Amino acid sequence: MSADDNDELPDGFDFGGEFGDDLGDLGGDMGDFEEAPPPVEQNAKGVTRFQMIEYLSQREWWRRSQCRLGFTTVLWVIFAYLAIVRSNVTQAYKVQEAVVSYVEGIISHPGISGVRLRTPAESNMPCRCGCRHIGGFPATSCTEDSQTEAFEFLGRLPGDSADRLVAATGGFYPMGSQDMEPMTWGRIRTAEDVMVWMEHGFLPNVWGTVAGKVIRRPGLILNRNLVVGGVRARQWRANLDLASCNLPASLSSWYTVLCRSADVAMDPFGPLADVNFTLVDQMPTGVRNAFLSSSSTEGAYDAHFDVERPLRDALETATQLRRSSWLTEATTSLQLEALMLNGESGSFVILSITFEWLNDGAITKRVRSHVFRAVPGQAFVMDFLPEIFWLVLILLLLRQELWEVLKMTFKRELRTYLSSYWNLVDWISIGVGVALAVYSLWIQEFTAALATGVSQLPRAPLASDLDEIAYQGRWSKNIDDAHAIVVMRGYFQLSLFWYSSIITARMVKGSLGQAKLAMIQITLADGFWDVLHFMMIFLVVFNNFAVGGKILFGPELEGWSTYPQCCASAVMMLMGAANFDELYGVAPISSTIWYWLFILMMMFLMMNLLIVIVVDHFCQIRDSCGDTAGILHDLKWSWKEFLFKIEWRRDQFREGEYKACFFGNPYEGLLEGLMQNAKAGEVMEKAAAKNCLALRLNRKKLEDLSVEAPSEDANPGFGIVTNLELRKIACDAGTAQFLIDGCEHFVASEKSTLHLGVLNQVRSFVSLLKQSKETLDSHCKLMEEGIVEDQEELEQIMTRLEESVQAAFEGFQELASTGIDTLAPPALGQGGEMKQAITDLRQTATA
Repeated sequence: MSADDNDELPDGFDFGGEFGDDLGDLGGDMGDFEEAPPPVEQNAKGVTRFQMIEYLSQREWWRRSQCRLGFTTVLWVIFAYLAIVRSNVTQAYKVQEAVVSYVEGIISHPGISGVRLRTPAESNMPCRCGCRHIGGFPATSCTEDSQTEAFEFLGRLPGDSADRLVAATGGFYPMGSQDMEPMTWGRIRTAEDVMVWMEHGFLPNVWGTVAGKVIRRPGLILNRNLVVGGVRARQWRANLDLASCNLPASLSSWYTVLCRSADVAMDPFGPLADVNFTLVDQMPTGVRNAFLSSSSTEGAYDAHFDVERPLRDALETATQLRRSSWLTEATTSLQLEALMLNGESGSFVILSITFEWLNDGAITKRVRSHVFRAVPGQAFVMDFLPEIFWLVLILLLLRQELWEVLKMTFKRELRTYLSSYWNLVDWISIGVGVALAVYSLWIQEFTAALATGVSQLPRAPLASDLDEIAYQGRWSKNIDDAHAIVVMRGYFQLSLFWYSSIITARMVKGSLGQAKLAMIQITLADGFWDVLHFMMIFLVVFNNFAVGGKILFGPELEGWSTYPQCCASAVMMLMGAANFDELYGVAPISSTIWYWLFILMMMFLMMNLLIVIVVDHFCQIRDSCGDTAGILHDLKWSWKEFLFKIEWRRDQFREGEYKACFFGNPYEGLLEGLMQNAKAGEVMEKAAAKNCLALRLNRKKLEDLSVEAPSEDANPGFGIVTNLELRKIACDAGTAQFLIDGCEHFVASEKSTLHLGVLNQVRSFVSLLKQSKETLDSHCKLMEEGIVEDQEELEQIMTRLEESVQAAFEGFQELASTGIDTLAPPALGQGGEMKQAITDLRQTATA
């Protein structure tokens, strides 16, 4: 049936048209799903309030760090100048080298020094002849005493006979000993060698006598250092008894050798301990006092050699001390000391030659010199200009900290100020700086008193009625005072070292304003406890190897003989300076095992573990901070900011705002206002006071707490900051635009690497899921709306169909009642009721 045939059907039987229209509408609704989904809202362009706060805070930290670093650099330069120049470090080193070379080059021998023993006629003493073993034994041996066998003679020898006897023995030694080797510094082995070296080498050199001839002024060493008063030989002794031996009773009874105790001896010894008072009375006063404990220093036995007196007096004292066995087995140490004055360098020099007898019977020798500045003869203000500048800087720092204390007290935040570590460093630097200044003045007072005491000493020729004991006590006290000044200066130098560490800490504080330097410091602070716990294990393992090395190699190698030396040797091996051949020569198998275990454990395992700990913390901080700007970038941006501020102040001057022009800050109040708009809590405020990266780390932490990207709805700090907002807070339009441009440049690197982070990749994935969800939601909504509409239309169609069928049945019933059983239309003019009914049915269906 064609489409035209539908016109021939009754209006009430047009079923296909009804169904066709409804299906066509349904198809049209399904086509709506192919339309594009509504676009998902993208992040608005611009910088957030937190990013602007971070930018302003970092620029403020950078400006403060520049001032702090500049101030600290000037303070450090002046301090370094004072510590190096005023301490005479270079001069002290040169003097030390010269003195050591001078002492070690002294040669002692009667034939070289030209010093002759005074003859009996010159000394006006009874002749005492004897055999001595020094320099070789005579032809006939001495009997009982291994040192000397004395023979008393009645009367006195004539002077010429005594001279011939002394000359025949080389001026000092007995017959058969003229061919002895010269006594040098390296050949000193015993106490007798020390006395011979001092008597026939050191003293003649100090007095300027070589080969019996005076070649320089007595007491002038190295042509520049003049001895003050003389040379003091100070001996320290110990008590001897069997109870001091570290042996059991059975071995002590067999050993029968007296041992030195830990107690210092203070009793008279030698001739003064004998009952021969006649011999004691014949001794010179200086020799007799050398066997008595010093009145100035308890437990010390002093022998004085006056440089202002002739050399024969010093040699007489030295000879009598040697003959009387001043150095015995009870001697623990001997110090030859002299205070010298160097006019060209304007400094005092203490010469100290120490001989120490150890428990193993060996003797150790050491030459030391201590140099410190004397009081300048003419002092001008310019001479103390560095000290004045340094004190001015300390006072400026004190004023700044007092102002901070007053400001924090006014804000009722004094506890916050006191809890800051860096504020404590500032106060320590102030306190230590003032203490160092006072301590330095105190040392200068002591030095001035020493200079006064030296200037009041009499010079040669000495008066005949001069009290020898009092005179020697005066210059000996000068040596003790000089030693006290050296000790004070040692503490002063140690304080200088610690103060330099404090200044270094201030440098570290100043570098907190630079992002990369701050990141390194945060890494060190973050990994401190891990490194500390690592060091506990490291020290235990290291100590095990050090003690093992001492046990294995200490008996034969000096570098491993003591605990400090074995630790130093182990550190040198740890640094790569290993001498395995030396260890292998001691114990081949043990050294090989010890060496390779040390290499594997300490170098390959422990040191690499330390590197891993530090690198891991650095990587974590680096990932948290993101890309940070370098110093050159900060300097470049500081120059731009400097030019902007010049232009801003010029505009303020043109507008008549002179106070703002000279004292104003274009960013004043912006940081606080943005903090309020961002509703930043106390945590953010504290973070802003820590370092330049603390706000960034805090913002990153807030961002990391959410899988989804933070929004302004969740936190106002992530809202976009606008030019209008900045102007409403506290700045003009130009400043606001300058800050926005700078902040956009500041966060550009962060935005460019935003996709590289794992969390940001997850966020991108979540964002895609949200977009897909919104698309699916829109499709499902359209499907639901289309289904509802089609259902309503279908219900309407079904309702009309039902009504149409009902009308058809009613029509059939009416036909049945009228007796018409055909569907043909009635004849013209007949059946008008049926035609009207069909028309009504069609109208109802189309309604």
